Amino acid sequence: MMDMYRVDPIKLAENKNIEVIGTPFIDVDGMIEKKSDDNIIITYDNSVHPNRQRFTIAHELSHYLLGHLDNSNTMLRDPRKNFSSENYDIKEVEANRMAAEILMPKETLEHITYDLGHTDLDDLASILEVSTAALHYRLKNLGMV
Repeated sequence: MMDMYRVDPIKLAENKNIEVIGTPFIDVDGMIEKKSDDNIIITYDNSVHPNRQRFTIAHELSHYLLGHLDNSNTMLRDPRKNFSSENYDIKEVEANRMAAEILMPKETLEHITYDLGHTDLDDLASILEVSTAALHYRLKNLGMV
């Protein structure tokens, strides 16, 4: 029943005609690339925790939705440090914020916590299939903790 609250970032990307490929990486969590034929491909590290994979895909999709890819910037590679709350690169901050909004919409969080009474951080993270760290950061930004 709680599956209805989980957002599938792969389906969101595919709905934008973006190909999503999982592969083991050593130095990056993910990347998005605009090919010469204008096809967009998101590649992510599929050797990390599934919650990390979901956030990475949402993050890369956010780069696309925010217009970070253009003719002069056709590829964005995201080393693990780009996903840190300590990162102050504006494009990375924007992509992290949008990824959190995609995977943890405010209305969904309010419904699950206030209407359904799920207030335990681990429980909420499990329902949404996100890390507790990402969830805590999102709740803090929304003023819910």
